[in-house]
Amino acid sequence: MLQKKIQMKDSFKFLFLISLMAMCSCRSSKELTYLKDVAPNDIIKGLPNQVTDHILETGDILYVSIKSTNSEVNMLYNPESTMESSQMSGQSYLKFTTPSGAYLYGFEIDKNGEVKLPMFGNVKVAGGTQNAAEQIIQKKADETLKEAIVKVKLLNFKITVMGEVKMPGVYYNYNNSINLIEALAMSGGNTDFATIKNVIVIRPSSDGNKTFSLDLTSRNIYTSEAFYLHPNDYIIVEPDKHKNVQLNSQAVSLILTSASALVSLISILIVAKVL
Repeated sequence: MLQKKIQMKDSFKFLFLISLMAMCSCRSSKELTYLKDVAPNDIIKGLPNQVTDHILETGDILYVSIKSTNSEVNMLYNPESTMESSQMSGQSYLKFTTPSGAYLYGFEIDKNGEVKLPMFGNVKVAGGTQNAAEQIIQKKADETLKEAIVKVKLLNFKITVMGEVKMPGVYYNYNNSINLIEALAMSGGNTDFATIKNVIVIRPSSDGNKTFSLDLTSRNIYTSEAFYLHPNDYIIVEPDKHKNVQLNSQAVSLILTSASALVSLISILIVAKVL
């Protein structure tokens, strides 16, 4: 009888410890819910009117396409248009969508803020936007070519996502803009250990690094100047303060289970010896 009371007491202790660990390690789904303060059919006012254009600078890599009635120019700036095989043509486009391809085949802005283009020589583009660079090169092309069409794109629009996301890494954007939510989606979304109330965006500039803190549970993220990302931005999703408890809960539960089993085994042996 006494032995049964001891076993029951040990069982209650074990269940209490397990329950305590469960309460400490569990998180409310509200802690991982984006835009909690947005209701259905709600209209969010105060959104940025437009995306801030990136100002081109030394080290940026540009894709420059010039198409005209001059076949030689087309061959220089659009080699894919002369490919006989459609498969080779597809591969020629892909060469621009990798970091190594952009570095090898794109036009890099040098320390003087210029890109060196075939037929046109050095063209100053730093200090202006992508559209401004397109207009400058278009003007150059119009001076010597007939019915030229110029297209300029930024190839090194990269962002770095770190911390509590499923696939941290460096991601390249080939659209004119990308926002914070899209960047997190590219990295697989946040983990269960993340705190989305304090997502850090670090923006390098010539004056130093500017830091922003965004609460993804609030609609206010839409009005932050860091909502739309710039090239070379860093995004850091910080861990929840209870992460260590959550990570260790399984190990502790295993230890407690083993200890309880050991106590039960000793109790059985003691009872058997007494009998």
